Amino acid sequence: MSLVVVGTGTEVGKTITCAVLLSRYAGTFKLAYWKPIATGSAEDRDTSVIERLCGHGINILQESYLFEPPVSPHLAARLVRKRIDPEQVVQALKTYQQENDGRALVIEGIGGLLVPLTTAGYLLADLLEEISLPCLLVASSTLGTINHTLLTLEAMRSRDLQLVGVVLNGPRNRENRLAIEEFGSVQIVSEIEPLSALSPENVLRASRGFDRKALLESYLKRA
Repeated sequence: MSLVVVGTGTEVGKTITCAVLLSRYAGTFKLAYWKPIATGSAEDRDTSVIERLCGHGINILQESYLFEPPVSPHLAARLVRKRIDPEQVVQALKTYQQENDGRALVIEGIGGLLVPLTTAGYLLADLLEEISLPCLLVASSTLGTINHTLLTLEAMRSRDLQLVGVVLNGPRNRENRLAIEEFGSVQIVSEIEPLSALSPENVLRASRGFDRKALLESYLKRA
């Protein structure tokens, strides 16, 4: 099976979570990373960040769509007079699954659940419905996260997306964690505290305390 890492919004720690998750399980399973749609490549590429932090132990797939402007995917594509074809992403995933039966794929989403991928209003949530893979939700641990996380959980459940749990990224906040667990009826898989520097060594160190109960293990056994 494979796993999609989605977020309550942009800049909540999806890429860091992917890096820590991959480092945690790369020694146990054959894994690959893929961010099919990415913007903001003029500043940095999440794919390059993953390669630098933990690429030695995993396969890294290239983006299906990569745009320079750090804006919403539908706008980034429009600015360069292109369009995102969600079916191309779906087909790329199917091809990967057919050709890599023994290697699970960690897929990183873009922005939040309802970010538009096309000017016609096709959302990331629509793509997640089509590919029908379990989702790990990443949320900030800081002020505002209760509202953002509960709204995202509600939207995911309204679309029958399979939720495997939540990762909180940022300084530990016991009250926010308890509120999300109780009011969201969800399992907090792990908490990732801020890293002093974004280095392979720090990611590896963070991975040792990540998902201590191995709740994600069953989703990574097979693609």
